[in-house]
Amino acid sequence: MRAVVGTARYWLPLVGGLLCLIAVLFVGPILGWLLIITSFGLILDGTTAMWEKAGGTGNLTTYRQ
Repeated sequence: MRAVVGTARYWLPLVGGLLCLIAVLFVGPILGWLLIITSFGLILDGTTAMWEKAGGTGNLTTYRQ
C-alpha cells in the first residue's frame, strides 16, 4: 500500500493532465483553453517529480566546464 501511495505523487498529475486533455474535446473554447493550460501544468509537475526521484540525472554542478 505504501508503494502505491508513494508513486501516486507521480502518476496522479500525469493522469489528471491526460483527463484534462480528453475533456477539452467536450467543452467550449474558453473552458477548453483553461483545461489545456491546466493539463500542461499537471504534466510538467508529474514529470519533474519523476526526474527528481530518479536522482543521478545530473544538475548544474555535476558537469563543470
